[in-house]
Amino acid sequence: MRITAGELRGRSVTCPSGPQVRPTSAKVRQAFFNILGDRLRHSRFLDLFAGSGLMGFEALSRGADHVTFVDKDRSCASAIKQSARQFKLEADSYEIISADFEKALSFFSRQGTSFDIIFVDPPYKMHLGGKIVQIVQTGRLLSNRGRLIVEHLPNELLDKIEVESYPQDSKLVPIDQRRYGSTSLTIFANALTVEE
Repeated sequence: MRITAGELRGRSVTCPSGPQVRPTSAKVRQAFFNILGDRLRHSRFLDLFAGSGLMGFEALSRGADHVTFVDKDRSCASAIKQSARQFKLEADSYEIISADFEKALSFFSRQGTSFDIIFVDPPYKMHLGGKIVQIVQTGRLLSNRGRLIVEHLPNELLDKIEVESYPQDSKLVPIDQRRYGSTSLTIFANALTVEE
């Protein structure tokens, strides 16, 4: 699995073996970063269910200031650390957290941490996308002009989640959805800054 653009272009990430790792395809990765465009530069990026860390490393390669990698599987966290050492990344440009996603998101909320870009790629069979959108809303984890992007199966209707009960200044709304074969990306933004 190679990084496709930026300073680390052509470099391969360390990939742990096993069914817990399902790398985002090159086609979907390219589409994802095309959607973000200039928003990525100087951003704080959260790679949730990071796996090999490929998306986060690609974000750093393309100009993100900082990436937080979260995965509960210790072999994934170890592989991410190994790749970061191989790439000789600055220590303050990334953080690796080996924890369950709910614990990690709760920790970020208590710390008052927010992110400009949140990428979520949970195991498809668990259908966690809608739940994560709600946690990001209630925890105010997305910056005002940030974007939350969830990778999921095309038949998982994330735009049907109940959001009406949330305060207007923390409400996230779906602004776009793209389908690439058996994979879909749904993009959410803060309701008050959706046009910005």
